[in-house]
Amino acid sequence: MKTFRLFFIVALVCVLSSCSGIIGYSVVLWNIQDEDVQIADGSIVPVYVKSNINHEYIIGIPDSKDKLEVPLWMLSEPDSKKNAIKLAESFSEYEHQYAKCVFDGLPVRADKVNTSKQVYRLRKDEIVRALYEGEGQAVTTGSQNLEGVWLRVLTSDGTAGWCFSYNLRLFTMNADGSVGEGAEEADVQEIDQTLNAMLAQKWYPEYFGTMISKGNIDLETLNASYGFDTGKDTGTVTLKLSDIDVSYAFAGVEKVAENIYKFTDMPIQVTVRSDSLIVVQHTDSRGMPTSYVFTTLDEDVPKIISEEKQRRDAEFNSLVKLGPDFRSTSYGSLSFASGYSFTWSDYKLLVPAVISRSASGQGTIQIKYFLPSSLKSEWDGVLTFKFEGMKNEVNFLYKKEADGLRLCSANVSVNTDLSSTDKMLVSKSSNAIVMYFRR
Repeated sequence: MKTFRLFFIVALVCVLSSCSGIIGYSVVLWNIQDEDVQIADGSIVPVYVKSNINHEYIIGIPDSKDKLEVPLWMLSEPDSKKNAIKLAESFSEYEHQYAKCVFDGLPVRADKVNTSKQVYRLRKDEIVRALYEGEGQAVTTGSQNLEGVWLRVLTSDGTAGWCFSYNLRLFTMNADGSVGEGAEEADVQEIDQTLNAMLAQKWYPEYFGTMISKGNIDLETLNASYGFDTGKDTGTVTLKLSDIDVSYAFAGVEKVAENIYKFTDMPIQVTVRSDSLIVVQHTDSRGMPTSYVFTTLDEDVPKIISEEKQRRDAEFNSLVKLGPDFRSTSYGSLSFASGYSFTWSDYKLLVPAVISRSASGQGTIQIKYFLPSSLKSEWDGVLTFKFEGMKNEVNFLYKKEADGLRLCSANVSVNTDLSSTDKMLVSKSSNAIVMYFRR
């Protein structure tokens, strides 16, 4: 959920609702908490926009000019203010009432009958909102009726239905997440919004964000499987990077200090720096702790990887299309072929200063380094040649010309510190050799 200043919302509302203003009033069905905003269930709020695409409403925050995005399921369908007030009154008996499930697999049903269609199965310790009660068929075990009532409940994914209260423990929860009457019996604690937000996020290595913002995608280190999975949804806590790959069964989290959380029965501790930045500390079998920084991303990592692969393919294919055969009077014949392969003959003037004597005249090309701003006006990119029989790679700046290809020997240094903003440093060689090949 995000808050917006009024001028932005007014513009958006004008586009989506032809400047008609409020489209209706809704009752808050589940406490809304977003940064400094707290709106209790039962509150009536104006609705400005309904987005079925994003599954969100944009509402007015009570006693404020600000607006807020909230999921559709957290509000009743917008209606007249009179009808919204009437609906809120029907919920008044169970105002601020939530319930904890004490039985794994407890069904939520479409109607107040124990044989009615099941619409949801509650997990043990799952919290639901209790809206109101209704008369329904008695629930029995053997020849005895179970104590309880049929409650209209709302789950945290927006599913609504009827649940018999025998295996539910009611308690009061306020808008700020604090709990009251019934909390001790239900064995629930005040909601820790910082913890919940951290557990709900997908966390990526911090350097992913730096790499993506600069547009210099290193496919060797931008790995979609890297990251920190809190285990909240999967049941498995996973910490995976190039130098670590560990996983543990999720068994809970304990707050040990302000914004510091210890994962139960595993050597992992998380410090929350902000909504989008955490530090994960893992202690190995020798008792040595190592810290890793993770961030959230708006971008789709697999999509970015796919697009970068496509960009590299297109660049190499453009060289094949330009040639694929090139000839220099001084530096021999160079040909490109599908599969990023090349052949190069008569390059003796480059031996041994650039190409070693052990190298054969063939190998593969990689397009993996990026030009600094100072070289972009003169060159198109960097070609990395991997010669068969030669251990080290050979890097050349390249420029596609109308009638051929220009190459220049280049130096590339790679910073192994992934947190560095300059992971790859590309420059011209001190005694740069510039070569021109005609097609």
